[in-house]
Amino acid sequence: MKCTKTLSIFIIILSLTSCSEQYVYTDKKNLNNTLNFLSQGEFFSCTFKNLYVKDENNNTKEDIKKIKTKSNINKNINLIQNKNKIGLIYKQDKWNNGNSIYLRDEMKKNIFFMTDFYSEKDLDEKNLSTDYYLKFTENNLEISLFDKKIKSAYSCIKLEKILSEAMKKQLLKNFILQKNSERL
Repeated sequence: MKCTKTLSIFIIILSLTSCSEQYVYTDKKNLNNTLNFLSQGEFFSCTFKNLYVKDENNNTKEDIKKIKTKSNINKNINLIQNKNKIGLIYKQDKWNNGNSIYLRDEMKKNIFFMTDFYSEKDLDEKNLSTDYYLKFTENNLEISLFDKKIKSAYSCIKLEKILSEAMKKQLLKNFILQKNSERL
Protein backbone atom coordinates (compact mmCIF):
# COMPACT_ATOMS: atom_id res chain seq x y z
CA MET A 1 0.00 0.00 0.00
CA LYS A 2 2.76 2.44 0.96
CA CYS A 3 4.72 1.52 -2.19
CA THR A 4 1.64 2.12 -4.38
CA LYS A 5 0.97 5.49 -2.74
CA THR A 6 4.62 6.54 -3.16
CA LEU A 7 4.58 5.41 -6.79
CA SER A 8 1.36 7.36 -7.44
CA ILE A 9 2.81 10.54 -5.94
CA PHE A 10 6.00 10.08 -7.96
CA ILE A 11 4.00 9.68 -11.21
CA ILE A 12 1.95 12.81 -10.46
CA ILE A 13 5.06 14.89 -9.70
CA LEU A 14 6.80 13.56 -12.81
CA SER A 15 3.83 14.41 -15.03
CA LEU A 16 3.57 17.92 -13.56
CA THR A 17 7.26 18.65 -14.08
CA SER A 18 7.22 17.31 -17.64
CA CYS A 19 4.45 19.71 -18.63
CA SER A 20 6.42 22.72 -19.68
CA GLU A 21 4.58 25.93 -20.14
CA GLN A 22 4.82 27.62 -23.51
CA TYR A 23 5.58 31.29 -23.76
CA VAL A 24 2.71 33.22 -25.32
CA TYR A 25 3.92 35.36 -28.22
CA THR A 26 0.57 35.62 -29.98
CA ASP A 27 -2.96 34.23 -29.93
CA LYS A 28 -2.30 32.58 -33.33
CA LYS A 29 -1.90 28.96 -32.22
CA ASN A 30 0.31 27.60 -35.03
CA LEU A 31 2.55 30.68 -35.09
CA ASN A 32 2.92 30.58 -31.31
CA ASN A 33 3.86 26.87 -31.39
CA THR A 34 6.42 27.54 -34.13
CA LEU A 35 7.98 30.45 -32.23
CA ASN A 36 8.26 28.32 -29.09
CA PHE A 37 9.85 25.56 -31.20
CA LEU A 38 12.32 28.03 -32.73
CA SER A 39 13.19 29.43 -29.29
CA GLN A 40 14.89 26.08 -28.55
CA GLY A 41 16.99 26.29 -31.72
CA GLU A 42 20.25 27.86 -32.78
CA PHE A 43 20.52 31.60 -33.43
CA PHE A 44 22.74 33.00 -36.18
CA SER A 45 23.74 36.42 -37.46
CA CYS A 46 24.29 36.45 -41.24
CA THR A 47 26.23 39.06 -43.23
CA PHE A 48 25.87 39.67 -46.96
CA LYS A 49 28.79 38.42 -49.07
CA ASN A 50 27.67 37.93 -52.69
CA LEU A 51 24.85 38.28 -55.20
CA TYR A 52 24.26 36.18 -58.33
CA VAL A 53 21.61 35.16 -60.87
CA LYS A 54 20.44 31.66 -61.70
CA ASP A 55 19.32 31.15 -65.31
CA GLU A 56 16.56 28.81 -66.57
CA ASN A 57 18.90 25.81 -66.33
CA ASN A 58 19.90 26.73 -62.75
CA ASN A 59 23.36 27.80 -63.91
CA THR A 60 25.01 30.67 -62.03
CA LYS A 61 25.66 33.85 -63.98
CA GLU A 62 27.36 36.70 -62.19
CA ASP A 63 26.38 40.19 -63.31
CA ILE A 64 26.54 42.20 -60.11
CA LYS A 65 26.08 45.67 -61.63
CA LYS A 66 22.76 44.78 -63.28
CA ILE A 67 21.51 42.85 -60.26
CA LYS A 68 22.19 45.62 -57.74
CA THR A 69 19.96 48.01 -59.63
CA LYS A 70 17.09 45.47 -59.67
CA SER A 71 16.85 44.61 -55.98
CA ASN A 72 17.48 45.93 -52.54
CA ILE A 73 19.96 43.94 -50.57
CA ASN A 74 19.53 43.00 -46.93
CA LYS A 75 22.99 43.56 -45.49
CA ASN A 76 22.26 41.53 -42.35
CA ILE A 77 19.81 38.72 -41.62
CA ASN A 78 19.07 36.98 -38.33
CA LEU A 79 18.48 33.25 -38.75
CA ILE A 80 16.97 30.89 -36.18
CA GLN A 81 17.00 27.16 -36.91
CA ASN A 82 15.55 24.24 -35.03
CA LYS A 83 15.66 20.94 -36.92
CA ASN A 84 13.19 21.29 -39.83
CA LYS A 85 12.29 24.98 -39.43
CA ILE A 86 14.08 28.25 -40.05
CA GLY A 87 12.91 31.70 -39.12
CA LEU A 88 14.47 34.73 -40.82
CA ILE A 89 14.41 38.35 -39.68
CA TYR A 90 15.52 40.96 -42.22
CA LYS A 91 14.86 44.51 -43.36
CA GLN A 92 12.61 43.89 -46.37
CA ASP A 93 11.58 41.54 -49.15
CA LYS A 94 9.45 41.52 -52.30
CA TRP A 95 6.22 41.64 -50.26
CA ASN A 96 7.41 44.37 -47.84
CA ASN A 97 7.74 41.83 -45.03
CA GLY A 98 10.42 41.86 -42.36
CA ASN A 99 10.45 38.16 -41.54
CA SER A 100 9.44 34.75 -42.84
CA ILE A 101 9.37 31.12 -41.76
CA TYR A 102 10.69 28.21 -43.82
CA LEU A 103 10.19 24.44 -43.62
CA ARG A 104 12.75 21.83 -44.67
CA ASP A 105 12.17 19.96 -47.92
CA GLU A 106 11.75 16.31 -46.99
CA MET A 107 13.78 15.19 -50.02
CA LYS A 108 16.68 17.67 -49.82
CA LYS A 109 18.35 18.09 -46.46
CA ASN A 110 19.52 21.72 -46.74
CA ILE A 111 16.62 23.23 -48.74
CA PHE A 112 13.81 25.06 -46.91
CA PHE A 113 10.61 26.33 -48.56
CA MET A 114 8.86 29.55 -47.55
CA THR A 115 5.59 29.13 -45.68
CA ASP A 116 2.53 31.24 -46.39
CA PHE A 117 2.05 34.76 -45.06
CA TYR A 118 0.72 34.86 -41.54
CA SER A 119 0.29 38.59 -41.00
CA GLU A 120 -3.52 38.41 -41.18
CA LYS A 121 -4.18 34.75 -40.41
CA ASP A 122 -2.46 31.96 -38.50
CA LEU A 123 0.59 30.18 -39.93
CA ASP A 124 -0.35 27.30 -42.24
CA GLU A 125 2.59 24.97 -42.81
CA LYS A 126 0.76 23.15 -45.61
CA ASN A 127 1.01 26.17 -47.91
CA LEU A 128 4.61 26.27 -49.10
CA SER A 129 6.14 28.26 -51.92
CA THR A 130 8.53 26.14 -53.96
CA ASP A 131 9.54 29.24 -55.95
CA TYR A 132 10.95 30.98 -52.89
CA TYR A 133 13.31 28.86 -50.88
CA LEU A 134 16.58 29.06 -49.03
CA LYS A 135 19.59 26.84 -48.77
CA PHE A 136 21.44 26.69 -45.45
CA THR A 137 24.65 24.65 -45.17
CA GLU A 138 27.68 24.93 -42.92
CA ASN A 139 26.91 28.52 -41.86
CA ASN A 140 26.24 29.66 -45.44
CA LEU A 141 22.84 31.00 -46.43
CA GLU A 142 21.55 31.41 -49.99
CA ILE A 143 18.17 33.03 -50.45
CA SER A 144 15.87 34.83 -52.88
CA LEU A 145 13.84 37.54 -51.19
CA PHE A 146 13.05 39.76 -54.17
CA ASP A 147 13.24 37.78 -57.39
CA LYS A 148 13.38 33.98 -57.51
CA LYS A 149 16.27 34.11 -60.00
CA ILE A 150 18.38 36.52 -57.92
CA LYS A 151 20.18 34.79 -55.06
CA SER A 152 21.87 36.52 -52.16
CA ALA A 153 24.64 34.68 -50.34
CA TYR A 154 25.40 35.26 -46.66
CA SER A 155 28.02 34.09 -44.22
CA CYS A 156 26.51 33.19 -40.84
CA ILE A 157 27.98 32.92 -37.38
CA LYS A 158 26.30 31.09 -34.52
CA LEU A 159 25.46 33.27 -31.53
CA GLU A 160 26.41 30.75 -28.88
CA LYS A 161 26.08 31.81 -25.26
CA ILE A 162 25.76 35.44 -26.35
CA LEU A 163 21.98 35.64 -26.20
CA SER A 164 20.07 35.35 -22.95
CA GLU A 165 16.62 33.74 -22.93
CA ALA A 166 15.07 37.21 -22.70
CA MET A 167 17.01 38.36 -25.79
CA LYS A 168 15.91 35.26 -27.71
CA LYS A 169 12.27 35.94 -26.85
CA GLN A 170 12.66 39.55 -27.90
CA LEU A 171 14.10 38.48 -31.27
CA LEU A 172 11.25 36.01 -31.78
CA LYS A 173 8.69 38.75 -31.10
CA ASN A 174 9.70 40.15 -34.51
CA PHE A 175 7.57 37.40 -36.06
CA ILE A 176 4.35 38.71 -34.51
CA LEU A 177 4.19 41.58 -37.02
CA GLN A 178 5.18 40.18 -40.39
CA LYS A 179 4.53 43.24 -42.56
CA ASN A 180 6.91 46.18 -42.25
CA SER A 181 3.92 48.54 -42.55
CA GLU A 182 2.52 47.11 -39.27
CA ARG A 183 5.64 48.18 -37.36
CA LEU A 184 6.30 51.65 -36.04
